[in-house]
Amino acid sequence: MVMSGHISHRWCDEKAEVLEGGPTMTGRSQLPGGEPRKASQRNKRNVASSGAAKLTPVWCANMPVLWKDRAAVFRREVGDGEHAEIVLDGRIYRVRISELR
Repeated sequence: MVMSGHISHRWCDEKAEVLEGGPTMTGRSQLPGGEPRKASQRNKRNVASSGAAKLTPVWCANMPVLWKDRAAVFRREVGDGEHAEIVLDGRIYRVRISELR
């Protein structure tokens, strides 16, 4: 259902498939291979999408932070995704990012 002279877009092609009797959504949750889910899997919710996961804040240089209930200043993220440097009483400490508030 693509007209000549027009650029084909993915959503246009998908809409055309539905109109022409192509693959449609049935409303049933199936596994990627097409087989239906087991009864024990049907009403389970994905833990990652449940909202239980916390978002980690974005820390910027010179932001005030709390570490072990002590006021400090964020200096930089070390680069390993786990540690940061903070300045506390004129000293630089390397701490876990998860310990900062």
